[in-house]
Formats: sequence, C-alpha cells, structure tokens
Amino acid sequence: MFISYNEAEHFSYEDCVIREFKIENDSICVTAEALIVEPDNSQNSNYTRSYADTATISFEGARVINAVKEGFRRYDADDRLLEEIPDRTLDGDETKNLLSGLCDQYLYDLIQAGINGEERNYVLGIEMVTDDITGADADSYQILIQCTGMTVSWERYLNRTFM
Repeated sequence: MFISYNEAEHFSYEDCVIREFKIENDSICVTAEALIVEPDNSQNSNYTRSYADTATISFEGARVINAVKEGFRRYDADDRLLEEIPDRTLDGDETKNLLSGLCDQYLYDLIQAGINGEERNYVLGIEMVTDDITGADADSYQILIQCTGMTVSWERYLNRTFM
C-alpha cells in the first residue's frame, strides 16, 4: 500500500472522479478514481506521472468551513459582457445538499490553502454536471476544509507511466 502524507500539491486531479464522499466523526474521506501521482511525490518510485488505483483521500480532525458556488462571465463574439454571475457562499442546507451529491462528480483540484499552527486548510475544486434551464453543462464549487492532516492512500498503480 502507498500512503502519502500532506502532499496535495504532488498529485494531479485533472481526470479525478469522486466515487464516494463521507463525513464520519472528525474525518472526511473521499474515494477517487483517476488520481495522477506526480513524479515528485514521495510514494512515486516510477519518477513519471502515473495513475493510482482507486485512492482514498482522508482529512483527519476535519470540518467543512464553507462552500462557494463559483460565478462566471459570459461574453458575445465581440467580447462584450452579456452576463456576470458573482461567486456565492452557500448556506448550511445548500452545503449539506452539495456534499450529499458529490458521488460521480469531478474533483478537478485540491490545494493546500494555508497552515495555521496545527490546522491545515485545503480547498477542493468540484465540477458538478448539471442540466439546468440556463443551459450550463456544469457548475463549479470550492469547498474549504480545515483539518489536522491529509493522507492519500492507494493499493497499486494502474500503469507504469502516464502518456
């Protein structure tokens, strides 16, 4: 088994799909597929970008601080602004609904947003596929998690190298 501690920046999330999102006691666990282990990760002996088998991303001593629905700007072909929707912080019920619907959605980014003493902040970038009346294909969200540590574990690599 491979276990990486507090190395969020040593993975690529560009193809990552969430298969399960669980909050239990004081931990948050994300089961993800298509996580790419970067060459500079302490657990990568291949020294190339390599796909991990199904990975578990665990945040210990964790809690969700907030969730933000990302806004957007839409322009016409002449680069004139047609519409602007600002970022919006979700309320408690909206955040619960978001967290309960993360299965089979895309985790496009996970960054460490800072360390304050024993606490670490991580931001999960989530893209949720939608079919709403505005015609948008997806909505993007940022979820801020505060925790004492993060581990990523997986059983094996799916291939030896990343093309």
